[in-house]
Amino acid sequence: MGVLGFFTAARPLLALVIVLPLLAMSATVGLLLPQPVEYTATAVVDPSALVGGLDTQYAGAQGVTQFVSAFEATASGPVVRSAVVARTKVSPDDLAAGLVVTQRGSSASVAVAYTSMDEDTVVPILEDVTVQTLHTLFESQVQSAQAAVDGAQRAVAAATAAISQFTARNAVADPQNAYEAQLARVDGLVQQQAFARAAGNAVGAAAMATSIAAAEAELTRFAPLMTGYRTLTTARTVAVQALDAADAKLAAASMQLANADPTKIVYVGSPQAVDRSRRIVLATVSVGTAAFLLGLVLVLVLVLTAAAHDAPGTA
Repeated sequence: MGVLGFFTAARPLLALVIVLPLLAMSATVGLLLPQPVEYTATAVVDPSALVGGLDTQYAGAQGVTQFVSAFEATASGPVVRSAVVARTKVSPDDLAAGLVVTQRGSSASVAVAYTSMDEDTVVPILEDVTVQTLHTLFESQVQSAQAAVDGAQRAVAAATAAISQFTARNAVADPQNAYEAQLARVDGLVQQQAFARAAGNAVGAAAMATSIAAAEAELTRFAPLMTGYRTLTTARTVAVQALDAADAKLAAASMQLANADPTKIVYVGSPQAVDRSRRIVLATVSVGTAAFLLGLVLVLVLVLTAAAHDAPGTA
């Protein structure tokens, strides 16, 4: 069969190429138009005070990337989803299907969008997602820092108690002061003996030797006490320094949590009806194109089948 013969045979079937796409496109429009209207809103999280600073959780050149990744993972993670589902009564499937978190450009700003057929739930769910996400990201840091402070306070208390037990056991309120007082006493006796000798009072100077020896013997008793006392006071100093560092971290974490206040950094837009025209047009064109190609294939198959049937020698 030549080309001319093919087109001559196919002419009666060309209506199929036109009718089939029209029917498919009409059916597509008929299916999509009655669908319920969806509503969407977007919350913008602008964490300028939470990213990049030296005393922030997300510091340095990778701070922006780390914050955005952490926010996206946390917002779609099980902790936040469970909390939002419990508070808003939205179904887990609807929440997963309607929630989208994206970075705004290359900044630390994040856009959280939610789409639902229930217009009244869009904004409350958006607000709860952002609140729960920020709370999870930064409240955990405060809790960790508070735990470190509590541990450091216990260490300081234990070091202080050890010093108290040591001084009580050795009947010395303050070994350092007692040592210094005894050292001053020895120095005073030695000076008095020197003055007596200088004055020619050899008898008086000799008589003071016994007192000096006794005072020096008492002074040597403080040597092991001072070693133990200094060990304990050094341990307490280290514990106090650790407590100061833990307090500083807690203050920084608390400041971050305050800066993560959703009322300061989250901006929620009003819900808007989703424009379905573009989606309907694209779907209709796609279906019409597929139906057109299918029509061409059917015409080709029918013509070739007919030609094979009419060929000489065909039963």
